[in-house]
Amino acid sequence: MSTQRRNLVLLWASQFINTAGLMMLVPIMPFYVEGMGITGTAAIQTWAGVAIAAPALALTVATPLWGRLGDRVGRHWMVVRALVGLALSMLVMAVAGNPIMLVLGRLLQGSLGGVVEAAQAFAGAAGPGNKRGSALGKSFSATAAGSLAGPIAGGVLVGAGGLSNLMVGIAALAGLLAAACAVGLREPRSSPVSEPASVHAGVQGGRRRSGFWRVPGAAPLAVAAVGAYFGVYGLIPVFAEQVQQTFPAGQAGLWVGIFQSLTWGATLITSFWWGRHNDRGQRPVRSLALASGVCAVSITAQALPLGAVGLIVLRLLQGASFAALAQSLFFHFSRHAPEDRRSGYVGAANSFLLAGQSAGPLLAGPMAILFPSPISIALMGAACGVAFVCCLGATRAENEHAEPTRGSACDSGQPPVLRKMSGTLDLPAEQTSPLPPITGTVTTTSDRRRDGVSQLRS
Repeated sequence: MSTQRRNLVLLWASQFINTAGLMMLVPIMPFYVEGMGITGTAAIQTWAGVAIAAPALALTVATPLWGRLGDRVGRHWMVVRALVGLALSMLVMAVAGNPIMLVLGRLLQGSLGGVVEAAQAFAGAAGPGNKRGSALGKSFSATAAGSLAGPIAGGVLVGAGGLSNLMVGIAALAGLLAAACAVGLREPRSSPVSEPASVHAGVQGGRRRSGFWRVPGAAPLAVAAVGAYFGVYGLIPVFAEQVQQTFPAGQAGLWVGIFQSLTWGATLITSFWWGRHNDRGQRPVRSLALASGVCAVSITAQALPLGAVGLIVLRLLQGASFAALAQSLFFHFSRHAPEDRRSGYVGAANSFLLAGQSAGPLLAGPMAILFPSPISIALMGAACGVAFVCCLGATRAENEHAEPTRGSACDSGQPPVLRKMSGTLDLPAEQTSPLPPITGTVTTTSDRRRDGVSQLRS
């Protein structure tokens, strides 16, 4: 098995088992907390909300730190570290007998875990320049698959009392995968063929271009990341209430499960397409703008009194567009990051996604008390609309710093200095990279020298 394929298999399996373990409790968290002896709707909802948001809150702080450490000690060790952290946290949750221990286990899962974040930082940093989008797309598909399988397993086992055994099993699998990744993961050298000119230049005005905020469009993209994930994850509890009001009481839970499965199924299928699309176009911010716009429209429309067919269409659109958000954001920052700081850049970008992911569910409860569910859903769609507007602004920065497409002269890793004068292209004689077909006259420096010598001899 080739190194690249072995890396993909190990990373995919690691992300799948992590996401399945994380998401299996999310839809059933109120029932799980109630089984620990908590009574009263307010207390149950409060503990459930805190437990759901705890991993994202911890990851928001820890991910940039782990990313910078990965740049120093090796990115594959961050995947191993995250799997060990997952195993420990699942064991703590398996023996938790009260909500406090459950929340501590979830916090541990976020602070020491983060398999998805570590694996996607590895894929974004170690993937070949012209295949980085596909690597991130395949990596994100594991998250979608785990989000689809985890709730199904949790829903089946919560009534049978088998969740603790499932957690122990996930911990054992995480430990085995940690050992496999420690031995099998390899960090190939990243190809320089598709790096932006800003990275190749390295020095501008006598000072090295570095820092997360120097990436083109960094500030609006940070706001967009928070807004998009705020809207998508804040919709989860609000949407359940909307379904309860729309469908018969005995069928509401079933329909919520169906809609969630359809959403993540669409995310799983389209993750690969978005990865290939980013590789072909090399415009990840444009993909991010398109996806956030579709999310805004599809989420806002769910506030309307639609039937099952209408909601199915909207949830499929939401899932398909959601698949592009994280991987396009990571692709953009990994392209513009220096070679030795890519994991840190991806981790910093992910911290903004996690901020929105944790804030959305935490604020969805108070919003549901203040507003009816259709207004709350519309507000979640508006948050994605803010992300869309921010991405539109960032696309201008992306166009200004656009790298040449594959097959151009810059594929050699040495961006050529091209000078166009009166329809004539001057090219240094030392440049040997192939140029795309150009109509008109092409005159090299050596040609002009030979013409001058011939004129002197004559």
